[in-house]
Amino acid sequence: MREKTFSNNWTFQMREKTSSSNRKFQILWYNPPPFLRVFRTDTMHCGFAKCKYSNCDMTFSKLEANISQAVIFDGYRMPQNLTFTRPNGQIWIFAHHEPPRAYRASEWWNKIDLFNWTMTYNKDIADIFLPYGEILRHKRNVIRDFKSIAQNKNRTLLLVTSHCQTRSKRLEYVKVLQKCIDVEVLGLCGKNWSCGQRLRHGDNCFQLLNTFKFYLAFENSLCHQYFTEKFYENFSFDSIMLIRGGSHGEARQLFPKGTHIATDDFKTIKDLGNFLKHLSVDKYAHLLQRKSQYYSPGYLKVYQRAMCNICKRMNFMNKYTKIITNIQKEAFGLRPCHQSKDVTKIRRLY
Repeated sequence: MREKTFSNNWTFQMREKTSSSNRKFQILWYNPPPFLRVFRTDTMHCGFAKCKYSNCDMTFSKLEANISQAVIFDGYRMPQNLTFTRPNGQIWIFAHHEPPRAYRASEWWNKIDLFNWTMTYNKDIADIFLPYGEILRHKRNVIRDFKSIAQNKNRTLLLVTSHCQTRSKRLEYVKVLQKCIDVEVLGLCGKNWSCGQRLRHGDNCFQLLNTFKFYLAFENSLCHQYFTEKFYENFSFDSIMLIRGGSHGEARQLFPKGTHIATDDFKTIKDLGNFLKHLSVDKYAHLLQRKSQYYSPGYLKVYQRAMCNICKRMNFMNKYTKIITNIQKEAFGLRPCHQSKDVTKIRRLY
């Protein structure tokens, strides 16, 4: 084996072009976010047993930082001071779930070359792709009486949110939409709704969606490929997802045609409201039929795949090891978000 020295004086052993499967690699999740630690503990502890390369172990003990071969950091909750001194050759993974504007460029971790890999929902630039979910097609056609389901709908649009001031101007958009069609808002931003847990969609409380024609999967920021559990974890209910998120036109690119409605498919909020208001029972039933041929398998599946990707990379370090010199660019991309201009512009029409 020969050594390769990087500009920051870390030394890595260059291995042969074969797996290091005879080795064990310990991965430390230094500060897992509440999205995992509180609401998805089963997912957080899924481990590597189901991976092709399963010679990795996950730990959550910071006391084991010095003996771990890789450390995952949640960039949104990066500590001001670390509890350990980084050993030579240790891989650092920058993970983020939140929209890019939530991360402060002034943080210490942004100023020097610290990280090796990124783990994000942005497939275009992530080293380890970890979205909030995925949409798959059923192996067999789902046959149900979709027209009967459509006819029994007695409510129109639903939004569940407790985050009221957002960069996407989510509530401002809804207030304009309510001039055309009824939108019920539950949570701290609307009517009191004590059922369910914050950051946990898709549970029994959300059976309520089956009584509504549409569910508003409106994100708090409009950023490239930023579609969250609001969409994925509520997809399988008998309600059509009304999406507002991602870059312009991105929902059409990422999700199966005819399974959802995206707000940016309409020139104005008024156009959207009129379309929803006058959608016939037959056309709505067709949307339900189309959507029901697909399903969301849950966050565990995509998280497990990301963990398997990490373990694979650990086994082929010579192929994947790198130093990230610009974490803002590598993690978030160039101009990852856009401002909400539609609400201000369209308000003038009323």
